[in-house]
Amino acid sequence: MKLNRKVFMAVLVFLLAATPVMAADVFVRIGTSSVGGGFYLIGNTIAQLGTQELKEINFTAVTGGSIKNCLNLGTKEVELGMVQSSTVNDAWNGTGSFEQPIKTLRYVTAIYPMPAHILVNLDAGIKSIADFKGKRVDYGSVGQGIEVNAREMMSVYGLKDEDVRIERFGRSEVAEALKVGDSQAHIWTTNAPNAQVTDMIRSGKVGLIGIEKDKIAEIVEKFPHYAASIIPGGVYEGYADPIPVVAAVGSLLTYEDMPDDVIYKITKMLHSNTQFLKERLNYFNDLTIDFALAGMSVPLHPGAKKFYIEAGLIKE
Repeated sequence: MKLNRKVFMAVLVFLLAATPVMAADVFVRIGTSSVGGGFYLIGNTIAQLGTQELKEINFTAVTGGSIKNCLNLGTKEVELGMVQSSTVNDAWNGTGSFEQPIKTLRYVTAIYPMPAHILVNLDAGIKSIADFKGKRVDYGSVGQGIEVNAREMMSVYGLKDEDVRIERFGRSEVAEALKVGDSQAHIWTTNAPNAQVTDMIRSGKVGLIGIEKDKIAEIVEKFPHYAASIIPGGVYEGYADPIPVVAAVGSLLTYEDMPDDVIYKITKMLHSNTQFLKERLNYFNDLTIDFALAGMSVPLHPGAKKFYIEAGLIKE
């Protein structure tokens, strides 16, 4: 039986309208960190979960860093970005490494607390951040939030960039640089315990130092995006007692123009699959509804807000 042209076109239009949107129609690039960093692992795990759970969205994890991710969100070169709270604060206010404020940033969820690991080469004689003066201090790769942390914490000791010898090692190079003394100090806000930190300490060449009580209070007062924290005793060999430090928050951000339904689906996906995430990375151990808005210093995206209202975390 032959269909006349009008009937054929009507059927074709109906079929096209009824065809689901293909995955390639929605792309979500996730800004992470340099290869081997915590954000890199987190972003790739989220992309893996998204590929499994949200077939209509094409997820890709790309390298970056806290600073770079904020800049790329501002120019819409990525749709999601892992950023730590101190960098978010600078980006929003146009301070620190940011010449202009980025007011299009929007919050999705907090992922994990990041206690500051103040790593030192044991031969450098560093007992306090005050001793960083004149030493080789690793600020991390350009675009990472590590340099923001270093500058902020050093500032309460009266130290500036010109008071130290700035080194730039990528995440995969940090351990070796500290072990051989090419770097003598490095501040890394990350989860505890951290496998790379464990390896560095076991080498016998690298150690951890804490922050003095009065300096913790000064840091938190001056930079409220930090919280007083500890690295629990016993999580690293040779450190039976808690190490007093401050902590940032590792968060997932987007930009204001991202479609509400896409961000709603992603937020719901993350908080509905915490077991999947925790089984793959201990970075997700603190990913709960109650922790979701920790460290938030930019407006909440409406799509994420919709989910948190449904979950009972906030009121409409």
